[in-house]
Amino acid sequence: MSPKPVADLAHLKGTNCQFKFIGEGAANIVFEVIFPEDITTTQDDGDSKILSILQGKLLRVPKANTKAFTHPEILQYWESSISPLFDNPQEDLVQQYLIRLDNSIVSQLNDVLAEEDLQRRYDFQGTKVAEAEYGMLVEDMRKKSPTDLLLEFKPKWLTPSPSAPSSATRCRNCAREAYRLHKSLRSSSSLTEDSSALTSNPPFCPLEYLSAQSSPSSLARVIASMNLSATSASLDTEPATRENPIGVQPAVSLDGDERQGMDQVNERYRVALVHWLQTNSLLPKLRDAQGSLDPAPEGTTDKEKLALAMTLRDCTCFVRISEDSKREVTVEAKLADLDKKNWEAKLGYWKGMDDVLKEGGYYEEVEVPRVGTRCLREVEGEESS
Repeated sequence: MSPKPVADLAHLKGTNCQFKFIGEGAANIVFEVIFPEDITTTQDDGDSKILSILQGKLLRVPKANTKAFTHPEILQYWESSISPLFDNPQEDLVQQYLIRLDNSIVSQLNDVLAEEDLQRRYDFQGTKVAEAEYGMLVEDMRKKSPTDLLLEFKPKWLTPSPSAPSSATRCRNCAREAYRLHKSLRSSSSLTEDSSALTSNPPFCPLEYLSAQSSPSSLARVIASMNLSATSASLDTEPATRENPIGVQPAVSLDGDERQGMDQVNERYRVALVHWLQTNSLLPKLRDAQGSLDPAPEGTTDKEKLALAMTLRDCTCFVRISEDSKREVTVEAKLADLDKKNWEAKLGYWKGMDDVLKEGGYYEEVEVPRVGTRCLREVEGEESS
């Protein structure tokens, strides 16, 4: 059964709502709906519910001229394949809802994009919102208050690849990062038989996230990777990168008298974050779901199952730490970016990358010249030797 839309954006035509461009990817664009303080609507009480429905959510709409799945297909997949993997999807997953689009609203969105075009990523400039029938409302996991701390990271592969050689000393993510770094350094004139010195800042290993629940050293490395000292530097968001996989939105600014409470606020948030890292059930659930779906990436006959496993390995985790009205610190953590993947288009790439990593020796650290990484499997091997 296809999902039903929760509201129709045509009802916004009787309001003075504005739209703010938030961000975009290859297939979708995200906007914030901004309501004037004195908002009124000419619609009846039933239709005016759209105003409350939109509160706390962002509007995600499809881009024109892409081959992505439609939003009804995406939501149906999310409801039938993703949500059942989690015993509390309302708490564990960023919620999303189907909404009916309207051509006049789409036109407004494209006007906003035109005004922002020069600020958009170069290869996205000129792209527009599709005149599609449906879009999506997505739970807004941005900061609710200037004093919130928001972390964003990709958990990636939370277990070693089941198709890796039995002698592997790197996880799938670290093997792939070694390949990428090796490829970029290959043409360097300074590349020698041992390039470890060129990689003094190795990529973070995602196996550390779950190891942090029992290992103080892994916990310390996870905290270090988050660079929480950046929260006192500025109000600019630091986006996630391969080298620094966690994006940070600072907790408070240093303007005025707020500096006095900076250490106290950050310390309370840090304690809450450490507790979450040590006790959360979200990442273990994600690890178990990944492992149960994909016994062998290169050999499985269930391509839909493989696609679901790879979707779970490419999701994003949002962690929002805030203080409530009683000055109690709370932690919200949810997974997002769980859209259906086109396995027919991706299978060749997944298989090809796995072959490259095995044949090139990246799983076993025998690529020539060797690239320095710090995979948890390497660390554990060194500590046990």
